[in-house]
Amino acid sequence: MIKNFLLAGLLFCCYLCGNAQYTVEVSSHKPQKVEVSLRDYAKSTDNYLMNLPLTFNITDKNILMIMIGDDTSLDYDRKVWIFSKDMELTELMKKDKNVNASKLFKNQNKVLNKFLSYHEKIRLFRPFEDGYEIIKKNAKPIFLEILNPSANQTLIFSMQFYITQPDPNYPNFFIAKCKPIEIEITIKK
Repeated sequence: MIKNFLLAGLLFCCYLCGNAQYTVEVSSHKPQKVEVSLRDYAKSTDNYLMNLPLTFNITDKNILMIMIGDDTSLDYDRKVWIFSKDMELTELMKKDKNVNASKLFKNQNKVLNKFLSYHEKIRLFRPFEDGYEIIKKNAKPIFLEILNPSANQTLIFSMQFYITQPDPNYPNFFIAKCKPIEIEITIKK
């Protein structure tokens, strides 16, 4: 009986891993654009925040480039934040006096999670200068190194985004941790 539960759980996990929210096929030098819907992780209903364009491209050196955003400003004067490593919210607020968050956000998000979840096939090519990047108007390129590349390779990974908007006292007031965006990328060479 326990073996049946374990087998059912394993099959369910495999099903979930094979069904990413967004599926993209990328060929060498042919960028592929997808627009993802960012939703508030803390709310169960009416949690839509904004759409965010992502453009994927693969280089000859097995680097997956993701352009986050485009040349238009984000809705409602909002900004999208991503982190190259986990960072404590209090540490960020000490480093940058233009950052704050509501008490609820602070209680629910003591640690701001890194942009890319661990994955055995890819990793962030280089950390961000201050540990984070902010996307407002211009697209930001993010580079992921593909480990052990092969022809027609499929990568599944999650991306974590945070949203800020101005308030009367702070230009960067955290309003939401977004639900992770799961992407399945098939690389055709």
